[in-house]
Amino acid sequence: MRTESSNSLNLERSMNLQCHIMTFEEALRNAKVIDNLDDNRRKKMFGLMKWLEDMNINFNKKLDIILQMNDLKDLKFKLEKLKLEQLSFQEKFKEKFELIKSDELYYEELDDELREYLINYAIKCREELKIENSKIETKLILENKKCKK
Repeated sequence: MRTESSNSLNLERSMNLQCHIMTFEEALRNAKVIDNLDDNRRKKMFGLMKWLEDMNINFNKKLDIILQMNDLKDLKFKLEKLKLEQLSFQEKFKEKFELIKSDELYYEELDDELREYLINYAIKCREELKIENSKIETKLILENKKCKK
């Protein structure tokens, strides 16, 4: 069995640390990708809410016009048309809302999983580093002891 010097142990530890840091860096880059996707989802939600507001204003304007009508036949026709427009809008709105909600839940799950991974990886790295440091400290103490004799 080959004995390792404290310098080679230090070099190995340094390389392992660099590898761990690169893993954290990659996970954080991935977190940024998830965050960008979630930002786009949020913009879609804001757009959807603006569409809802605009359509409600539109429906209310049409309703105001209908309320001023006197002819019952025209009144009924316009009310039925408005009802169909509202139902059509509500269906489209619900579809888009469900898609955006699904995206939100998916991105939140990815974010939670990544955060959990990073927490567990940090704990693992800390434990490995304690073990590696103890090995190096032991080696240094033994080498210093030999040099003093």
